[in-house]
Amino acid sequence: MKKNILFLESRFDSFFGAQKSMLKLIKSLDHKDFNYNVVTTGEGQLKKGLEANGVSVDIVKLGNKANVFGGKVLRYSFIDKLIVFFQIILYNLKLVYYIFRNKIDIVYVNDSRALLYAVLATKLLRKKLVWYIRADVSDTIFTNIGLRSSNYIITIANGVLRNLPISKIKKFEHKITNIYTGFDFEHYKIIDKNEAKEKLDISTEKLVIGYLGSINQRKGLDLLIDALIELYETHEWIELLIVGNVSTGHIDYWNALVDKLESSSVSYKYLPYSDNISELYSAMDMFVLPSRSEGLPRVLIEAMGHKVPVIATDVGGTKEIIEDESLGIIFDKSNKNFLIEAIEKLLSNREYLHILSENGYRFVSKKFSENKFVDNINSFFKNF
Repeated sequence: MKKNILFLESRFDSFFGAQKSMLKLIKSLDHKDFNYNVVTTGEGQLKKGLEANGVSVDIVKLGNKANVFGGKVLRYSFIDKLIVFFQIILYNLKLVYYIFRNKIDIVYVNDSRALLYAVLATKLLRKKLVWYIRADVSDTIFTNIGLRSSNYIITIANGVLRNLPISKIKKFEHKITNIYTGFDFEHYKIIDKNEAKEKLDISTEKLVIGYLGSINQRKGLDLLIDALIELYETHEWIELLIVGNVSTGHIDYWNALVDKLESSSVSYKYLPYSDNISELYSAMDMFVLPSRSEGLPRVLIEAMGHKVPVIATDVGGTKEIIEDESLGIIFDKSNKNFLIEAIEKLLSNREYLHILSENGYRFVSKKFSENKFVDNINSFFKNF
């Protein structure tokens, strides 16, 4: 008999790394054994992105006060926070009806917010709750609710738990399974670098430092921009390529970054996210991920899969992708000076750039194969 899985995603207006990893998971399920439903809290990019890939999405609406991002709830008055609390309780009750009507067996939540939206419903109906931890977690009340209330936990990388006490990890290790996301490297099309730059209207004389991903404070794009403003004084032949969409609730953050770039002399190009990632990565001479928090950053794996040398902060599962300096450079998060040194190291050594591009490609194509992911995820759900 088939099992029915409900995938609940709280970020209704995002379709980036976490949401694309969820899409990968859904597409990897053996549909002889599983049916699925996808639910989110409102109309937005998630519904558009999933439906463009043949995955239908249902909307179970969350109250407007609760359905916000960017830390807005923390700035609410006490009364508004109380309203948020009751809206989340009401959402759980809506899910009770949805789960019952659709005969759901397993509820999968893609982040800690979604877990709060579903924890009461799953307990009332005695359904299995799977929490997929995709980014660094700290020893907070919300993390502890997730550890205690979930029946099973998938980690996207071992490193996402490293900020928890070892004693706590041991206490809940019977629930925890690590499953790396898989990638279809054979479908990547690496384009000649000069050709790719010309298609994006970037001079072939420029050395392109790239960033691809959502734009919000957690991703640390401000750190990269501050570093390049300093570097540009002596390296006028570099260009910053930013690719991505602004996360809900972070438009002020992005506007401040644009103002900073416009008031500096840094040469840069901004492009909204496009599915044509091969053309984008192929135009980059190096890729920088300056995040303050991550899970298993898929953009790093994508960049290495396109033979682009990488620099990234030491967060989440980054060290599970960049295991040593033959694969890339890791620096301490929020340390601008370390980032400047790392970029200068690559700028001054073209041979090292070439070594990283070849080594990185060979490493990720073996460790993060799609077949391995498909086998692991189906085995996980079949063993319930």
